[in-house]
Amino acid sequence: MYRKTFEELSKDELYALATLRQQVFIVEQNSIYSDLDDYDQTAIHYLDVDPQDKLIAYARYRKIPQLDEVKIERVVLARQVRGLGLGKSLIVTMLKDIQDEYSLGKITLSSQIDASEFYRRLGFAEFGEVYDDGGIMHVGMVYQGVD
Repeated sequence: MYRKTFEELSKDELYALATLRQQVFIVEQNSIYSDLDDYDQTAIHYLDVDPQDKLIAYARYRKIPQLDEVKIERVVLARQVRGLGLGKSLIVTMLKDIQDEYSLGKITLSSQIDASEFYRRLGFAEFGEVYDDGGIMHVGMVYQGVD
């Protein structure tokens, strides 16, 4: 697993992350929404590849200064690696990096309802109302740490 800024991403990496996000979020989950949201340029990107150098896991985070928080977004795993612990490793790595780099009090994410238990086990708690995002119900979550 490695991380890069937008400027450090190669054309192939950018294409691979857009392809994985599209395949899972739009095609597999049948959610019509604009994935390219102009936030990639200011985000830190995490990528993991298989032995054949094919992207199998991705997520990004970005600092939102006006809210004094960091937001984790676009967490996605290729179908063949789900349930193998890669998602947990990805989030734990990101949380450590965020905490090392920022002294902000708040780390948030927007979870699909079906994934909220996964994030609860990693120290996140729900906040706010459940809402529809692209036809999929989501809930805001904030990191509270693990005991």
